[in-house]
Amino acid sequence: MGEHDLVACLLFHDPNVRYATGASAMPVWSTSTFTRCAVVPAEGTPVLFEHPNSVYRSARRTPDVRPMHGWEFFDDAAAEARVFAGEAAATLRELGVAGGRIGIDRLGAPGWFALTAEGLTLVDSSPATQEAREVKTRDEVELFRLNGRIVVDALGELEAAVAPGVTERELLAVYAGGAVRRGAEYLATNTLCSGPQTNPWRAEATDRAIEPGDVLYVDTDTVGVEGCFSCVSRTFAAGGAEPSRAARATFRAALDWVRGMTALVRPGVTCAELAAQAPPVPERFLPQRYEVMIHSVGLEEESPSVCHPSDPQTNGDRVIRANMTLVVECYFGEVGDDHGVKLGDQILVTADGSEILAPFPYADALAG
Repeated sequence: MGEHDLVACLLFHDPNVRYATGASAMPVWSTSTFTRCAVVPAEGTPVLFEHPNSVYRSARRTPDVRPMHGWEFFDDAAAEARVFAGEAAATLRELGVAGGRIGIDRLGAPGWFALTAEGLTLVDSSPATQEAREVKTRDEVELFRLNGRIVVDALGELEAAVAPGVTERELLAVYAGGAVRRGAEYLATNTLCSGPQTNPWRAEATDRAIEPGDVLYVDTDTVGVEGCFSCVSRTFAAGGAEPSRAARATFRAALDWVRGMTALVRPGVTCAELAAQAPPVPERFLPQRYEVMIHSVGLEEESPSVCHPSDPQTNGDRVIRANMTLVVECYFGEVGDDHGVKLGDQILVTADGSEILAPFPYADALAG
């Protein structure tokens, strides 16, 4: 924080609150409300303002937890926000913070106006919070390995359930159940698509029944033990008929690209160098290319990221470092085609390359 000229942060975004305090409470609901706030000084112990009914839970994880005076769900949100702002400003003074820049990650308008009325200088906290989270500690690395095993086991249950007649939602429930039974918290998306639903990218699960010869893909987007995010993508063959020659060719091209891109990752390489060295994406797949080739991951999808060579790379000088966790992923699908392929691996950057954290096998029926 000191390197970013911040004297403190007021963090409302659940991954940041969790990282600063170790405490999480109803994270899906918390992302759409303002009922939790971590007051984090540059030096000293954070104070967590928590939903009053969750104080007892968070007190098990962090030493200083206080009831938060929320401003939502009231007719006069501005007045209620002023109460919170007064308490937050008093807490900052208690922590020895007087003046200076206060980092904020997300904040609704009533809270913003109330805090600025208290005389606080609010700035974006993300340069500091992203930098703090990008290189994982030894304990975090072990957590990502644990969550990788959960993803592998849940993907195994999903693959075993794939058959003509089963719906996308039923298959998603198989994966979600397998992950949650093993300790995961929730899925951030419902990305499981089959047949024509696989093209274009970014559809989600429906009641469509799998048909013989379909390809289908899943993007796990799983928030697991201690909030660790697992972004692993696999494409499967439905069985009952041979997948088309075109689908197999698309799969092989995507698999070759992911493996080639992963092989380039190592400590010391810059984002610009990775973009320049990247295996070329076949021209026919470029119009619907995935947003980036690589992105970081932690308690959510994070930075740094590596863009396609044809796209602006604003962080070209960012250096990949050991113990970063990254996702290498692609979507290959021609515009207007009847299929698409989504593949991706989550990796740990090691001293001499990378380690795949969820080494689930690729589909033999499509790779052969």
